[in-house]
Formats: sequence, structure tokens, C-alpha cells
Amino acid sequence: MPAAAGPEAGPVVPREILALYDGALERAAAETRIHRYAELPLNHLGFTVTYRDIRGPLPDPRETRRYAGVLTWFAAPPASREAYLSWSRSAVRTARRWVILGTTGAPFWTDDAETGDALLGEIGLRHRRKAIDLTLGTQIESRAPALTAFEGVPDPVLPTYEVVEAAGPDLETWQELRLPQRDGGGRSVTVAVSPRGGYAAGGFEIVEDAGQGLARWLIDPFAFFARAFRDGPAPMPDVTTLSGRRIYFSHVESEGLNNVVLTREKEQVLVARLFLERVVDAFPDLPVTFALTPGDLDPTIGGNETPRDIVREIWALPQVEPSVSSYTRPFTWRFFDGYSRAREEELVAATRPPGRFGLRRLTDLVSSAARVDRFVAKAREFPRTYLLTPFDLGQETTTALSVAKDLAPRAKGVHLFQWTGDAQPSEEAIAATRSLGLLNINGGEARFDATYRSVAHLPPLTRPVGAQRQVYAVSGDDLPVSKLWRSSVASLRGLRTTLAATETPRRLTAFNLHYRLAAVGNADALEVIEGYLREAEGSDLIPIRTGAYAALADDFSRVEIARAGARRWEVRNRGSVQTLRFDEAEAIEADLAASRGVIGQTRRGGALYLTLDSSVEPVLVALRDGADASRVVGLSESRWQVSSLSRDEAGWRFAASGFGPGVFRWSDAPPGRYAVTVHRAERLLWSGIAEADSVGRLAFTVPAAGAEAVRISVESLNDEGGGGVHR
Repeated sequence: MPAAAGPEAGPVVPREILALYDGALERAAAETRIHRYAELPLNHLGFTVTYRDIRGPLPDPRETRRYAGVLTWFAAPPASREAYLSWSRSAVRTARRWVILGTTGAPFWTDDAETGDALLGEIGLRHRRKAIDLTLGTQIESRAPALTAFEGVPDPVLPTYEVVEAAGPDLETWQELRLPQRDGGGRSVTVAVSPRGGYAAGGFEIVEDAGQGLARWLIDPFAFFARAFRDGPAPMPDVTTLSGRRIYFSHVESEGLNNVVLTREKEQVLVARLFLERVVDAFPDLPVTFALTPGDLDPTIGGNETPRDIVREIWALPQVEPSVSSYTRPFTWRFFDGYSRAREEELVAATRPPGRFGLRRLTDLVSSAARVDRFVAKAREFPRTYLLTPFDLGQETTTALSVAKDLAPRAKGVHLFQWTGDAQPSEEAIAATRSLGLLNINGGEARFDATYRSVAHLPPLTRPVGAQRQVYAVSGDDLPVSKLWRSSVASLRGLRTTLAATETPRRLTAFNLHYRLAAVGNADALEVIEGYLREAEGSDLIPIRTGAYAALADDFSRVEIARAGARRWEVRNRGSVQTLRFDEAEAIEADLAASRGVIGQTRRGGALYLTLDSSVEPVLVALRDGADASRVVGLSESRWQVSSLSRDEAGWRFAASGFGPGVFRWSDAPPGRYAVTVHRAERLLWSGIAEADSVGRLAFTVPAAGAEAVRISVESLNDEGGGGVHR
């Protein structure tokens, strides 16, 4: 139930976008261009997306007011459009904003043109009732080249376009075309925004190469959607950052658990043992989530019990989060939507090598082990690894969780489900994990590199599947499924380019190291993994568990933001989301004295990140001009998460927890020396002295372990004591 609004709370800032699509052309919400390309920029801007197929029931037109806006992206007029167009004639009048990518959905050469006029007219445009098929001689005139050639320019041969002209005085035209004289001359708007929405004509918003599976934005989707859907500055929930630092998390699937490799001494060792020694034990300051597929330990279906104790040993370590990833490891989840056991057995039979005189079949009858082996995938030629028994969703979820819980330390439990293979589970499968109280993650296969040179290839936070949502991993694992195939080593190396591209010029994602256990058995891949771990260990990141990230992605859509006055907002129902971001914030900062529950702030580029206090609900965010000289001590960044902050004239106190050394950097502390003490319960763990410089920067590092929360006190040792932390 939503938290009660505080006395200062005003109108709620709408964050939800209503995305409409034609299910006849795009079969499911997750297959739409809105989901594949637009939802990531919208998430970055703090928006969530709700999908509706126009062939089904649409909300009452009066309900559109609750959305931040309506978004359509039709490649062509829908064949079944009568009900949608009838609905849109009313809905466009009540919607806050209406954004059209591609066509309006109403052919201008039919009687539906009146509805198309209404949609364009609301934005501030007018259709001229003609299209240009032969585009030779058309010239592009861009008034904002950086916003209309974001990742490249249109192809030399321009696409067919409909002629649309400006009709509103407040229309902001970003790009228009100069028509050839043979077509009567004049101009046609291709990209424009207004206080009521936005428009980007088909072929001028994005370029797709369907054959190669590539795409690149022509318009700047961040600037376009921000201008088209937002009234002005507002705080945006952010899941890339905690305590002012980029989030780091790592998760591993158990595929390869039974693999054996040779050491340099020519000794055989299980990959799981290698993982324990070279990754887990070697980097105790970095959390890692390890997911078990219980079938790997089940000899009755082709697994092996040998690694069972190693799994226990791995999961027992404090930095390791146990998780589960199905029982028989499906590779192609859609195969099981309309499951046919007969079809599955046919696949096994088709891959069975033919034998002379039926010897293979005779061997199968004599040796049960040989028969079992035939039903175990050697690679990914089957829909799942273990096929001896029919697929059973209950076994994949409930039974798998039961086995994992028996192996995991009782104090930890198992709270996360990691999807395997193509990670495209059905609505029923996701619901089954949710009913068990499990978070879930995987899928998305993010790439932003020399081959996939666009933010269009970064997935959003979640995948919509009916009424369910699947949390995407931030990075794909080491074995590509849908994008261009690369070896495990090349895939892992390619992550570096994606990490850099998603950090600059804007932070779009967390740092996610994701791979299969089998990769550890490859010496070159293991070397790459160790390199990332050393980098994460020494970088200004904040390491968290994978389950904590999955909770962030889940809670993102639930955050409520309400206006509480001029440049003031009340933020509630945050769950685990403890960072807000303002873009283009060079001239503003948080007023920590006037805010409630804001621990501190930091800048990265033109963005301002605010760290919130998880113990305060709701929080109040107040902004001020950066020139204001009044200051209150605040957190700039830390490796641990901070909460329960209290300030007074003597200093400040807070709770904190995290992995590795507790690095803290504070700003606006009165210059001088401070005593820092760290307690867990009543026991003193560490104490030291820190000094704030002349501009109020104070830093210290707590060497004590922070996996269990500690209480930290920073007390002024200044002789004058004048003003303490308030000045």
C-alpha cells in the first residue's frame, strides 16, 4: 500500500508512459521497437513503460491523464485500426503528451485522415495530404544537428516521407526537409517537439539493418523524450548509482559445474574448485552471486554429485550470494510454452549417431548410463541440458529452490532466480518464481561496442511478459544468444568497450560482470575475468549483491514523486532505490539543510546524484542555486551504503555496510580534525583521525569488515567547536 503523503506533498509527478503497439506486426510487448530501442532512454529519464496492444481493450480516454504521455511507433498504418483511431480521437484531448514516432497510424489518403490530423494537430503539426516517393533532390535542413544526427546521419537515399508542416507557434522544429521543385517545393517537418508532445517521421528517427540485427539512433532519444514528455526539472530514480558511485555486481551460472580441467602440473581439477580458489577466495572484497542448476548434481538425469560439497563451500563464504537457475537448465524457454514431450524425444533421436546392426540401441538397453547420457546436451543442441524426464515447471522452480535451500547456509537462504539460456521465460514461468518469493534476473544481452555502435542495443531495466516483469541483466554472459556470435574470451573482452560507452558521456548502466562457470575452465577467459575483478577492486565503485540490483530494478517503477513547492519534491515508496538524479544540473544543487532524508550529493558530468537515507520515508528534496554559500556536511561518495544519518553541532553519525574497505568522502565539513569511531553493537571495531581541508573535503577509510552493518561516529576535535557541521 502506498505510503501516506506528507503534509508538504502536492500533485504526483507522472512517470508512466502508455506505449501502444500493433500486435499484428509486433507479436508481443518485448518484441516492439518501443521496448527494444526506446525503453532504455525512457528508463534513464526516470519513466516506466506500460504496453497495450491496440487490438485489445484500451483504457478509458479519461484515464490517459494519469500517464506522463502516450507513445506510438507504427511502421505502417495498422490493418485493424478502427477501434484504436476512434479511441485516440478522444484520448488525445485528455492525454498530457502525445509522442508519435513513424506514422500516425491513420492513412492520410483515407477517411481516417481526420484522426491523423487530430493527433498531429495536438502536437502543433498539420498534414499536407501528400507523400514524396521519389526523394532524389530532397534536402535535409537541421536546426539542431547534434539532436538529429545523434549516432550518424540518414542514409544517402532518403526514405519516402509524408509532408507535414508546422502549425503551432510553440512548436520547436529540430529538422525539416526542403522538397524538390518538381513536387511543388516547400518544407516538411521530420523532427519536432512541443509542450504537448513530439514527432519524428519514419526513417528520420532511427535506422535499422534488419539483416544484420543492427540499429542506430538519428535523433538523440534522451533529449527528444525529455523535451517531449517532461514539463521541467524533476528528480529521476536512478539504479546505476549508490552512495555516489557506479554500482558493481557479478553473477555466475553453474553451467560447467561438472567440467574438469588440467592444471599446469597436469592434475585434473573441477572447474568449481578453480572458481573457488581463483575467483571467490582471491577476491574476498567483491561479492559474487553463484546460481546452481540442481540437475548438475542429480546423477539420475545425467548430473554428478561430486561438486556438491564444493557448492556448499562456495555458498558458505560471506561475500557469496546463493541463487538458483532452474533444475534442468532450459536453453530455449519458448520451446516449453507449448511443450511437447514427443517433439523433445524426436530431437534426441535425430542427434543419435546411427550404429551398425543396431549396436547403439543394444548398448542403450544394457547400460542405463549410456541411455541417460543420450539425454544430456553436450552443448546447446537441445532445448535444455537434461531431457531424460519430461519438462515440469514445478520441478524447474519449486523443486530447484528446495534443493538449493538444502545446500545454502540457513542464515542466507536463496532469494534470486537466474534465467538460463536465451532467458525468455513465459509469463507463467516468471509468475512461478515470484510466487516463491524470488527475485529474478537475466536476458537482455547488452552490447555497445565496435559492432553494435548504439544505445539501441542496450536493454531497458525489465522485460514485459503479460502481467509479469523479468529483470534484465545489465551485461550479457560470455556466450551470445541473439547477437553476433563470439567466443567466450572475445565476449568477455568486449565487455570493456560496453562499460566505457555506458559510463561516458552519461552513466546508463551499472558495471555487471556476468559469465558461466564454464568460462573459468578456459585459461584465457579466466585471465580476463581476473582482470575485471582487479579493476573493480581498485576502482571507485560500490559492490553490491546481484539480488540487491534485482530489487532495485523491481522497485524502480514503484517510486512516487510528488511536488511539494517550488523546486521541492516529496519522494516515497522507494523500496531499495536510494539515488535520485537531476540532468543538466550545473547551476543547481540540493539544499541539504532544507531537505529531509538526503544524505549527500555528487556530480558526474552535468548530472547531480543525490544519496537518500533508507531509514527516512518519505524523503523531501529541496534544490537551491549553487551560488548559495550556506552549507551542511554531506556524503560525496562511499564504497559502503550509508543510512540513519544524524547531524549536530558536534559532528555526525550514521550506519553503514558494504564489501571491502569502507571508503568515505564527505563535503562541506568545517576545516579541522575529527575523531572517527566504528562500532558493531557495543564493540569498538576501529578508530582513527581524519582531517577536513580548507574547502571542507574530509575522507577516511574504515578497514573493518562491513558485510554486517556498523555504526560510525565522526566527532569534531576543533578547539573552537564553532558551528560544528552547520555553517
